[in-house]
Amino acid sequence: MPELLSMSRRRFAQLLGAGAAVAVARPSLSRPLFGDRGLSSTAATAVVRLNSNENPYGPSPAALKAMTDVFSLAWRYPDEHADQLIQTLARMNGVDQKQVLLGDGSGEILKLCAAAFTGPMSAGNGAVPLARPTRGGSLTFMPGRGKMIVADPTFEAILNHARVAGAEVVKVPLTKSFSHDLPKMGAAAMEGLIYICNPNNPTASITPKNEVREFIDRVPRQTMILVDEAYFHYADSPDYESMIPMIKEHPNLIVARTFSKIYGMAGLRCGYCVAQPETIQRLRPQQVWDSVNIMALAAANASLNDPDQVTNGRRLNSETKRFVTGKLEAMGFGHIPSQANFMMIDVKRPVRPLIDALNQRGVQVGRAFPTLANHMRVTIGKQAEMEIFLSAFRQVVSGGV
Repeated sequence: MPELLSMSRRRFAQLLGAGAAVAVARPSLSRPLFGDRGLSSTAATAVVRLNSNENPYGPSPAALKAMTDVFSLAWRYPDEHADQLIQTLARMNGVDQKQVLLGDGSGEILKLCAAAFTGPMSAGNGAVPLARPTRGGSLTFMPGRGKMIVADPTFEAILNHARVAGAEVVKVPLTKSFSHDLPKMGAAAMEGLIYICNPNNPTASITPKNEVREFIDRVPRQTMILVDEAYFHYADSPDYESMIPMIKEHPNLIVARTFSKIYGMAGLRCGYCVAQPETIQRLRPQQVWDSVNIMALAAANASLNDPDQVTNGRRLNSETKRFVTGKLEAMGFGHIPSQANFMMIDVKRPVRPLIDALNQRGVQVGRAFPTLANHMRVTIGKQAEMEIFLSAFRQVVSGGV
């Protein structure tokens, strides 16, 4: 039996190593899918997946190697790897290790925030005092629970989590420039949680850094603010910056990040948040123990030590985005200025028929968003994939769909 296990591990490592080499050389969002979204489970259908904001270039080669190497430790709990990642993230972000909480993707961080800070405003739940005295006489931050305040449209997972918690969800439309309407969002809040996705999904737009900073300074401390920076690495506007440095002076601020985008680890599920230690302690009881697996941790640690992953990912994304926008503009179609690895194209007509027509041609794009009914969200894939998209898009718009 030990021999069998050993051979299995060696064989797995060989196969994974071979797969890693292929992935590094030719990763693609074009792939056979079985039984996916209505496709036949008995036959493979090649599709171009531009619907989930995935990174088409995949993980760092160092991450692929790290996963291969750590396979022999799959029987161990991931404590040491988690500690190592927390140390690295704390150092990179200029914070204490007690200010970093890992999650099963940033999606888990969003769920923890909804569970901890949203819910019905009842005695013993929402009616929590803002502060309580400690032994030294200082005040300890004590946020209450309440409404979930979000932009419309924005990333919707956290809305569902808040509804499960019994919270009222308040949607505030984006401004005409597709930024968060922060004054209206602040006016709607009463304790609870304000969610700011910046860059925003699905619009790929940003809310200017000065507006976000001033907003964070104004919001009362009994109202929590969650800034989701999933697409932080793709943003290159001088009007954008991370809000992590503001955490030092704002105990009601949480910033979430993920390895799913620029680091190409969407399928591995690893993310984190940064906040003050007391806020982290408020989140931790809501979490499953060891929610991030050892493969994801090894890959994340290796990715942070690869100086080319972020640089190359941003460059390739920008080059391909310029190519696509140029072709679309030549066809007469504009888009919301994009600061992410996807874009929202104004198709000048109801988008649902176009989405269906593209799907029939083997090109999957984002779903329809009711508040932007004439816009199509498209992930920026590799140039060859975008050429397929452009060809199919040209066919469906010229065919009167």
